Amino acid sequence: MRKFTLLFISLLLASAVSFGQENCVAGEQLPIQLMQQELRRGWKTYQKQKPPVYYLSYTYTPSSEITLEASANGLKTNYRGGMRIGEVSVRVGSPAMDNTRVLKNTGAESVNFVETFLLPEPRPNHSLGFRRAFWEATKIMIERAQTDFHRVQADTQTSSSRQDNSDDFVFPPKSNFCHMEPVVTVDVARIKSLLLRLSNEVRGHQEVLDSSVDFSFIQGTRYFVDSVGTELVTPILRMRLSYYFYGKMLDGQELSRGKTYDVLTEQELPNEDTIRADMQQSLKELNELIHGAEAEPVTVPAILKNRATAVFIHEVLGHRMEGHRQKQDSFGKTFTGKIGQLVTAPFITIVDDATLSSFKGEPLRGFYEYDDEGVKVRPVTLIENGVLREFLMSSSPIAGFAASNGHGRRSRGYSPVARMGVTRLIASQTVSYEELEQKLLEEIKRQRKPYGYVIDDLSGGFTMTETFFPQVFKLQPKYVYRLYPDGRKEVVRGADIVGTPLVSFSKILAAADDDAVFNGTCGAESGWVPVSSIAPSILLEALEVEKTEKSSRKPPILPAPISILKEDK
Repeated sequence: MRKFTLLFISLLLASAVSFGQENCVAGEQLPIQLMQQELRRGWKTYQKQKPPVYYLSYTYTPSSEITLEASANGLKTNYRGGMRIGEVSVRVGSPAMDNTRVLKNTGAESVNFVETFLLPEPRPNHSLGFRRAFWEATKIMIERAQTDFHRVQADTQTSSSRQDNSDDFVFPPKSNFCHMEPVVTVDVARIKSLLLRLSNEVRGHQEVLDSSVDFSFIQGTRYFVDSVGTELVTPILRMRLSYYFYGKMLDGQELSRGKTYDVLTEQELPNEDTIRADMQQSLKELNELIHGAEAEPVTVPAILKNRATAVFIHEVLGHRMEGHRQKQDSFGKTFTGKIGQLVTAPFITIVDDATLSSFKGEPLRGFYEYDDEGVKVRPVTLIENGVLREFLMSSSPIAGFAASNGHGRRSRGYSPVARMGVTRLIASQTVSYEELEQKLLEEIKRQRKPYGYVIDDLSGGFTMTETFFPQVFKLQPKYVYRLYPDGRKEVVRGADIVGTPLVSFSKILAAADDDAVFNGTCGAESGWVPVSSIAPSILLEALEVEKTEKSSRKPPILPAPISILKEDK
């Protein structure tokens, strides 16, 4: 069996051996040299434009990717490839006011995109094509930025004064850093075979209408330079295997169960028997949901299990901690004026620490070393012993927070804004999970409720942050059960959880000692970025549950072919 090895351009392979974190000399690597040469060549000219260019950055990202998807013993997706992407970001005007300011009269970002383009391979003595691509993209971006700056000027003349009149930008410190990882190999034939075998696990399960087993892998390098003089070389490496099962009720209720495994090498993937055992558990849970009672609107005490708490913290609190939002007049500012105030239980501390690369042996997707504005990331204590202390900051300053703390993040083609990395809830007082369930039983009886809820698995949802809307959230549990006063448990379906951040965080009564990781991808105005959350199970005094939206389409007349025990002849 042959192995497919992910290879970058020969230059990168050589560099992986030659350079390390300890000897990152400016201009040492060819892509860095070429980008700096082109940036410096035009810098003085760009500064003389009207309005002038006052900040410029170039990013070059070569990468290789594999995407495989199997379903019903067939391969649906089989992609192997790579790209060399260049990006140019431009600021015109001055740090006090530039082209990126949010327009008050439209509520939209002036520029939320950067110029993205494909690049030829950077080679010694054959570099003109590489440099020309950046030259052409710079011209396009400057023209676009100047147009948007004029819109900002006009908007400033016709809009009411801003509540927070902080500058639009603070220059990042100059940094020089180089970290490259060895090339990782993937046995694609073996992975394909594994996915096909695993996709057969649904055979005989007529409750499964659709299923998939997926594998994704990306490895690359990010080269970054800017007009401050920063030169960075940092690695990109993510690998994930996942599976999902989907079912549907006659009343249109859609149900799903699944699991993901995040690793950095193929050898770290769980063995096949472990994955099969997990799949059987997920199929059992899907069957329980199908036969479970439908949830009713109610407010009761509840436990959020560890991974569900991690998603809850990310969705309900995290986006309200992103610094750039605090100075937008259209933002709800739930926590903006509460620095130094108690906002949750005194035993709760919440930190965003993207310097953590793993937790209990599990890789963290939200880990990074420098953000997408070239700023070194540092841990940020958002809440300390229940008291709000700080916000996540990009290079867009706000009142009381004049500098970035390394959380300016984006995906390809977008401009950076403050985003989460690895968000962690730390409880200074904990009990075992068994004791936490006992506390839930006591709370149910104290409140004289018929039952409480245990939210075992929580997917995404949405949270409203604009002043035009109520400051509420709605999240979608995937696996939920009622806990009755006598200890009996009953799986239910169709239960969404809703509420407001201030009330919800004031209802935390206790936490367990069972911290776990949620790895995911978060979407916002700067695109989709990998994130992680770490949290223990928590007990809430009250949680509001309402019915989930249902599909208007009924299930298929016939079961899926894969669900038939014997294949048709």
